[in-house]
Amino acid sequence: MTVRLVAFDLDGTLTRGPTCLEATAARHGFADRMAVWEQARGDDAIVEVRDAVWALLRGWPAERLAAPLADVPLASGAADGIAALRDAGLDVVIVSLAFAPHAAHFAARLGVDAVIATEILDGGGFRHVFPSTKPTLLAEHAAARGWSLADVAAVGDSHGDVPMLRACGTSVFVGADLPDGLTPTLHLPAAPIDEVARRILNAGTG
Repeated sequence: MTVRLVAFDLDGTLTRGPTCLEATAARHGFADRMAVWEQARGDDAIVEVRDAVWALLRGWPAERLAAPLADVPLASGAADGIAALRDAGLDVVIVSLAFAPHAAHFAARLGVDAVIATEILDGGGFRHVFPSTKPTLLAEHAAARGWSLADVAAVGDSHGDVPMLRACGTSVFVGADLPDGLTPTLHLPAAPIDEVARRILNAGTG
């Protein structure tokens, strides 16, 4: 299996600990509401949460949006793992339900090539990313570079990553417990990202 592109989920995969939204809520005083909102399942419920959260964050300058992200720790080996993949000639993309400015913050910190995340549109509203649309959007991203999902290694940690993991040629699950019906190429619970990168590279490049 040849891997050309590696797609990482963000919250719980490239980062460990609080999610981007949990860190934002804790810093700015709406953690109680965020604890409920983080349980949202299904596209309609996720849209309602995004509307509610963005109503609180709308109009904030970029510096204020980014400030709470300093409270979100990177996964062990994240910078070295991304660097190893890029040094080997692989493209790297973050594919996340998170707001695009949050995902872009971590992409810049880690040297990730691109971001697929929930975009805030100039006219209001969102270009949503849902668990079910992760594989479609990732396929479009790969196709623009001349590849298919068979050329992609996807890395995730939760039920929300399952559609993407199932669709890709190589899948790595770093969560503790495998979701029902998922048999990834590799199950590496809480693995450092440099170890994930090493295993992906050993799975085949070229």
